[in-house]
Amino acid sequence: QTVLPDEILVIDSGSGDQTLRIAESHPLVRIHTISRKEFNHGGTRDLAFTMTKGDVVVFMTQDAIPADNTLLESLIVPLLKPKTIASYARQLPKPDASPREKLVRAFNYPEQSELHTKADISTKGIKTYFLSDVCAAYRRKEYEELGGFEKDILSNEDMLYAAKAIQNGYNIAYVANAEV
Repeated sequence: QTVLPDEILVIDSGSGDQTLRIAESHPLVRIHTISRKEFNHGGTRDLAFTMTKGDVVVFMTQDAIPADNTLLESLIVPLLKPKTIASYARQLPKPDASPREKLVRAFNYPEQSELHTKADISTKGIKTYFLSDVCAAYRRKEYEELGGFEKDILSNEDMLYAAKAIQNGYNIAYVANAEV
């Protein structure tokens, strides 16, 4: 990556593949293990947030693979604007994806970047709050001020956070050139 992370934390919730072996071989990686029963999207990500120190925290799921070496740089650039406190990457379909999967990716992750603001609610509705933690960056200061993710939630912690952020006058950036 053109911007290197200061720290890498892997939260493993009982993977059965080579995840731990690969992670342990990298000197910058810290591993924290939880049981599958303990995992939920909001609480586990919030745990990871509290275990890191950076002013910007990037989340990536295990199946998100950077499309190029500028992913992190592209993802954090929008966060330099004072009101933009989170950004998320474009998800490209895998080469063998079904036509349906390709259509869903094209609909949710278009070729053009966009900024989600409170002014969009009347025209975009719930899509204003779209944000995906498959690959997303958050500014720590505002994350903490807003109370972070809902802790006991199985999914949609990202969209609930986006709704909270936008309702409080902040913006969320969709970064089309940050691709996974």
